[in-house]
Amino acid sequence: MIVTRIVNGKTDEMDNPKIKTKVVHSESKSAYNVVGTSLGGKYKIARVPYLVEKHLSDEWNNKEKDEAKLHAEFISFCFNNSDSILR
Repeated sequence: MIVTRIVNGKTDEMDNPKIKTKVVHSESKSAYNVVGTSLGGKYKIARVPYLVEKHLSDEWNNKEKDEAKLHAEFISFCFNNSDSILR
């Protein structure tokens, strides 16, 4: 299967980024970061923020945080398995 994308109205084959990633929690923000693991490569691939509201319950805030983590893990999974996804 060839994966294509549309760029400026033209169909183009999608390039394999060949980047290995991992998910880490941001040190300064309410967010999970998808970061590259290769030395010298692009470090931050994506940031997945979540809301923490003081007036909401811990259960609601944890739900937001857990959902953001799942989304970051999905993004990381796609990068780490790009060979089989783009096949």
